[in-house]
Amino acid sequence: MKLGIGIVGSGSIAKIHASCILEQSNAYLCGILTRNGKRAKEFASTYKTEVFTDSSAFFAQPNLNAVCVCNESGLHGESSIRALSHGKHVLCEKPLETTLSKIDSLIQTLHKSKLKLGVVFQNRMNPAYREFKDFIQSGKLGKLLLVNTQINWYRDEDYYKSNPWRGTLELDGGAALMNQGIHTLDLLLDLMGEVSTVGALVATKTRPIEGEDLAVAHFEFQNGALGTLSAGTSLYPGFPESISVYGSKGNMVFEAGQIHSCSLPEWRPKEKPQANQVNNSPKLNSIALHQSILNNFIEAIDQDKQPLVSALEARKSVALIQAIYQASKTKQIIKIETL
Repeated sequence: MKLGIGIVGSGSIAKIHASCILEQSNAYLCGILTRNGKRAKEFASTYKTEVFTDSSAFFAQPNLNAVCVCNESGLHGESSIRALSHGKHVLCEKPLETTLSKIDSLIQTLHKSKLKLGVVFQNRMNPAYREFKDFIQSGKLGKLLLVNTQINWYRDEDYYKSNPWRGTLELDGGAALMNQGIHTLDLLLDLMGEVSTVGALVATKTRPIEGEDLAVAHFEFQNGALGTLSAGTSLYPGFPESISVYGSKGNMVFEAGQIHSCSLPEWRPKEKPQANQVNNSPKLNSIALHQSILNNFIEAIDQDKQPLVSALEARKSVALIQAIYQASKTKQIIKIETL
């Protein structure tokens, strides 16, 4: 039986999800829920699917099995809880939510059901990242000592003007970290394990937004390694994101979606994959990694297993970002409690 998947939201990321669903042989697109009349017409025409403006009618579809949540970040929890309450599996775009209290409410609802919830951190599916992670965690670099993370991107004023919710605290939950940087921070946590303490400064230097366009932080990981972060969306013209890991026997650098260098002779470069996203634009170069996440989500439903990134796993990057915000606000070192 084909899985009927609907989409909540109609922005650019919803189009990526629609395109992925249409390429699936074991799933089909059975509707879009949106408040935007202009986008509703565009979706109906482009994707040949029914468009709903009423949520009750959308969730009442008898063929709707799962929902991709693609609306504003600060509404992800509300939309996901509504979907779960209607007995629908959920694939939620990052971040899972913008506050830990909203995430915890969502997790409580999820635990009362037998449904699946996955979160879209598609860069974990990048074969080059998987090779990088395997190499780092193999112990070949020796004892892990230091990791430097850079997400020095650029977004112009038109980016924020095109969607007024961007950069707001209510619906974006912040800006450069919660919206853009969270992808790389998710990889950092997946690679190095959880952070125990954080010190940070965040600022808004060039854009008329509530959230930050510049951030620096330092970490201590639970494994004893130290780390630094620089991030922003005001750093013209934008530079490739990178994670540089230093161990007692050598170092390895992951940059722009590929392994950039390694000081150990046993590593040999493979064919370079195409970067999923460029550093001066929100547009994706390819939907392949999103397609892999969708494949994993459908497989989790079919085989009754956890999706690649669960709600508890997705909570970690939001907890880290919130700790960075708190450290900056209080000018103190913040301890992160592990669930």
